[in-house]
Amino acid sequence: MLSLVLLNDYKSKKHCIMKKILKISLVLGIVLLAMNVYAVAVNFSLHNKFRQEKMISFGLEDKDRVKISIYDANDKLIHSENLTVNGKLVRSYDLNNFSEGVYYLVEESKTKITKYEVLVLSDSATIMSDPLSEVVKAAL
Repeated sequence: MLSLVLLNDYKSKKHCIMKKILKISLVLGIVLLAMNVYAVAVNFSLHNKFRQEKMISFGLEDKDRVKISIYDANDKLIHSENLTVNGKLVRSYDLNNFSEGVYYLVEESKTKITKYEVLVLSDSATIMSDPLSEVVKAAL
């Protein structure tokens, strides 16, 4: 009889411990899930808030007029502007509306024409550091 009482007491304690473990597991799971949802929401809002993935910037050092042009892979002119540079100038372009592909940024001054390749991906845009071509104009 004593062994039966001890066995029932052991089963009761084991059942109570299992219930506590289950409750703690459920609470911990809910807390971790809530933290994960919060982290995803924060990253999403930061990502959309700044939206500067496809920005390119470059610097010019000259004391002259410079023509900046952007062409697509088929040499179709997309954008062109004339700038007057007196010392240093930093220029930035937003390429978020450009589809993926290769574009060309051409800088033309009185003395030379420099062509850079610009690679536009779904989430970024990069100007290749080395010029694709550079032509020095003949002095007249």
